[in-house]
This record gives sequence, C-alpha cells and structure tokens, in this order.
Amino acid sequence: MTQARVGVVVALLSEAKALGLRHPQPGANEVDGLRVFVSGIGEAAAAMAALALADAGCCALLSFGTAGALDAALQPGDVVCPTTVLFMDGHQLDTDAGWRARLAACCADADISLVDGRLLTTRQTLLNAGIKYLAHTQSQAVAVDQESSAVGDVAKARGLPFLVVRAIVDDAEATLPNAVIDGVDAYGRPKAASMIGGLLKAPWQIAKLPGLARSFNAAQASLREVARAAPAFAFHS
Repeated sequence: MTQARVGVVVALLSEAKALGLRHPQPGANEVDGLRVFVSGIGEAAAAMAALALADAGCCALLSFGTAGALDAALQPGDVVCPTTVLFMDGHQLDTDAGWRARLAACCADADISLVDGRLLTTRQTLLNAGIKYLAHTQSQAVAVDQESSAVGDVAKARGLPFLVVRAIVDDAEATLPNAVIDGVDAYGRPKAASMIGGLLKAPWQIAKLPGLARSFNAAQASLREVARAAPAFAFHS
C-alpha cells in the first residue's frame, strides 16, 4: 500500500528548488515522495495552499523555507525547527513532537543541528534590528516568518501532524533593503524595474546586496542539506 504523501507549503520558488524541484511552478508540484505547494508570500496564500494539500489527501503538513532571526545567537544558514508557533493575536500552536524528534535524529546523523524554541509569524517583513528586538522581547521567539501559523491552523483543523523547518537568511542585526523586498513578486521572482527604481532612490542599499546574497545562499544550502538528510522529512517512522 502506497503511503500518503507529506504536504509541504513553501512561499517562494527558490525554496521549492531546495527540495530538488528543478523547475517548480506556482501551485502544486511533486518530488521525491512529497507534494509541494508553492503558495506565494503571506498567511492567506499559505492557508489556501495548506487546504489544497489537505484536500489532496496529504498525511501531514510541513511549513518549509526561510526565516529571519530574532535571537541574536542565530546566523544565516542556521536551521530552526520550532516546538511552538506564535500567532499575532497571542495564541500558539505546538508542532508534532514525535515528528520533530525523528527529523532531529536524522539531521544529527548528518551532522546538522536544528534549533528549537518558538517561531513568530507576522503579517509584514521585519525590516530592521529595532523592530526585531522588540518582537523578540515581547514574544521570546527565536525567529520569524510569514506563513507557518496559517499552515498550522489548517493542520489543527484537519487533525494532521504539523512541523516547521526554516533556515535563517537575515540575522537579528540585519537591515533588509526595501528595494529587494519591493523588487520581487509574491513567489520571489525579480521585478527588475521596481528593484532598479528602488536602488536609484536609495543607492546606499546597493552595498547591502552582496551580503544578503551570501546569506540567502547559506540558507538555501542548509535547506538542501536537511531535505537530503531526511527523506520525506522523517515523517514515516
């Protein structure tokens, strides 16, 4: 009997590539025993993706991709597999402890460390160190993303195990250039005119680009390593 597939929600096409998809498309994709839905950025898009995966018969839901650090100890490329996801309205949802333990064991065998703790989901990107510090102080979360709470809500409603794997791109002290945020679409595809226009308005942002590219590459490399170390993210015992 064929096992039902794990459903993976990713926001960006680049995050889907870390799972082994060479030419991912927005919407549903399949690779290596996973059903991957590229949702676009944000809670509403992630909720629609998670519902589609649940309706397709997936046996569990995983929120996968990149995140920003709130804990100053985290660096680009560190991988967070949180015990708890915090919502903007103050409530929280625990991830599946057994699944998380199996994934951690597989990663440890491959010499990959996973960071636990809390993950905060927000509706907007936290652009600078001051905002991140405030979010960390109020929530005690180690990292932040924009999709995991929505995936968790669907998993809870459907009675499905839920897990999060997020690699850090920007550390707690990093300032993200507005030109980059505004210069990509919801799937992470560049909008050249918007990016160039933003850089022309604030040329200081250009100096931030090489470091941001290195950080993004470190996060992508870590996501690929986790995906290789644990087929189907070690969901099946």
